[in-house]
Amino acid sequence: MQMRFADSESGLDNNHDSAASPPLHAVFWRERLVLLALLLLGTALRLPGIGSVPPGLYHDEAQNGLDALSVLTGRFPLYFEANNGREPLFIYLVAFAVGVLGRTPMAVRIPSFFTGVLTLATTYALTQTLLGRRSGKWALAVMAVTFWHVHLSRVAFRAVLLPLLTASYLWQGAKGVRSGRAGHWLAAGVLYGASWYTYMAARFTPIALAAVLIYGLWYDRRQLLKALRGASLAAAAALLTLLPLGLYTLAHPTVVLARSGQVSVFSEHIHSGRFWPTLARHARDTAAMFVVRGDRIWRHNLSLRPVWDPALGLAFLVGLGLTLVRFRRDPPVAVILLWTTVMTLPTLLAEDAPHFLRGVGVLPTAALIPALGLRWLSRGLHRVGRGRLSPASRWGRLGVRALPLLLLIGGLSSTVIDYFFRYPSSSLTHHWFEAGPANLAEQLNFARNQGWDGARMRHGADQELRIFLDQQLWDEWESIPFLVPESAVAFLPVQEGTGVDGPVHFAVWPYRDWEPDVLPYLPRPAYLHISRGPAAQGDLDPAPFTIAMLVSASTVPPVPDPIARFENGILLRAALVRVDDRSSVTALLWWETTIPINYDYTVFVHYQRNGERIAQDERQPGFGHLRTTFWQPGDLILDEHPLPGVERVLADDTLRLGFYDPETGEGLARLDAAGHPIADAFEIPVIVTNP
Repeated sequence: MQMRFADSESGLDNNHDSAASPPLHAVFWRERLVLLALLLLGTALRLPGIGSVPPGLYHDEAQNGLDALSVLTGRFPLYFEANNGREPLFIYLVAFAVGVLGRTPMAVRIPSFFTGVLTLATTYALTQTLLGRRSGKWALAVMAVTFWHVHLSRVAFRAVLLPLLTASYLWQGAKGVRSGRAGHWLAAGVLYGASWYTYMAARFTPIALAAVLIYGLWYDRRQLLKALRGASLAAAAALLTLLPLGLYTLAHPTVVLARSGQVSVFSEHIHSGRFWPTLARHARDTAAMFVVRGDRIWRHNLSLRPVWDPALGLAFLVGLGLTLVRFRRDPPVAVILLWTTVMTLPTLLAEDAPHFLRGVGVLPTAALIPALGLRWLSRGLHRVGRGRLSPASRWGRLGVRALPLLLLIGGLSSTVIDYFFRYPSSSLTHHWFEAGPANLAEQLNFARNQGWDGARMRHGADQELRIFLDQQLWDEWESIPFLVPESAVAFLPVQEGTGVDGPVHFAVWPYRDWEPDVLPYLPRPAYLHISRGPAAQGDLDPAPFTIAMLVSASTVPPVPDPIARFENGILLRAALVRVDDRSSVTALLWWETTIPINYDYTVFVHYQRNGERIAQDERQPGFGHLRTTFWQPGDLILDEHPLPGVERVLADDTLRLGFYDPETGEGLARLDAAGHPIADAFEIPVIVTNP
């Protein structure tokens, strides 16, 4: 099999220019600067904001963090059984990062960043070996700006390791064929065996290797036989590397293989008695994922975005045409096409095709296809630029010659816009990455002044604050126990004999009768506040839902003079409006009473513009849980009232607020300083506070 790697039969690369070529040292430094610039570009797309874009911390990521914590306590399993079972290599990398950086989203994601950058470099090395330096630079550029790989490099999914190991052992294998050196073959074998410790899609690689072997037998059997000695060394090294995991699989087949059976298209649960139509649909959708329609799942992709935007999609189609034309007489190109085709099987043969995690094995060879297209366009249009087709002007020639670079810039622009603007701003991205539970954990850390609070690590002194948590919240979302140490919380119900006489914070599951577990344990008098926690929306939930009610009691701070007085001793100390993210407007009211109240009054809040009511909220204080009969003299009540429908706050807007008895409809009068009724409500200009 006569593989002319650097200058293959395709003629896609030619590393020897005419006598007019620049000096070799100038070429050397220019090449290095271009490579450095492309690696820096890839880094710039993968590192900034890695702990917050995408927002949240999905439970697969958080579970990796929890397993990393167990590793740091001295537990070193060969296979992690939680969460449907997971290969270990990525989790050990996360353990190192968590040990250095602490319990933060960035700690579990930073190994993906380093893996992604190494994949860029290895993709260049692989392409250079197969097709030459110039094609290698185009491949590096394509991988650097590809949305799919940018995303993989910013989230804590173990699948990110498979492209790196794939590029590495293919590179070493290609060097082994080229040089015949045993070291390359041994490295290829060890790296191939290690790839099985990354992600389950590696289980399809024997089919890809078999396809390459069959091609080699067909193309040049004599050359293939010459490579068998080295290939035997690689196989032995791979088997030795794979042996521990293989023995574990034989001993625990249901642990290692269970997930594959759950998602397989051969399962009747997946194909619902229509196997062949389902398989045909999966094949169609998988083929379409590159330039037509991609993964719909928001955790993996900007939903339905194809692998490549129209610009790089054009380069992909050109490159695909080249690989089909050159397949029979160009082994490196054949390897690229065969590997890319076979490694679509993990997503084609499973539910939710195309699925960008299961299909990750096509990277990086798939990235070589648009690189081939760009390289071909660059060579062909360079000839046009020299005048073979006599362009009308110098600017026209420059424009034609710049087309491949413009396509690459188009791909870069598309990725930047889609990933850093459209993707993180979508509410579905927030929910599919479980940003709500992660935000709840961050709020708990902020309250205790320790741990990750969403912006930084807090290292405050131990607080007297006691935090009580519903067990359901702890068990439902892995991001909470990862970000908040178990030693920092206690679980409801409050154990008998537990003293709660200082500041206290409760996070409770809203959809149960939680008041008896909380309200009797609030210290009094106190600064009392009940708020809705963040929202979540599962994959199958029709709408977002509040995951917790947050109840806090702390020392009463100094308060200003009341701005309004009502009957039954009720004082309004302050009234502000908070504008949250996504322009959500909430009225914040601070109440106090001078005497016990015998009726549960409803608070009404009307938001007015030019004297016209444009939004309102009417409910008992504390979202119905801090009813006025619960108030005691000396308590300060922070009462929140969401005002949906207010899209923006204008300078002349006002709040009109007051109380009424829900049984009779009779309102409480507002009083003057002498205690005389003067109105049935209090109106105040809107004052905006920061969230």
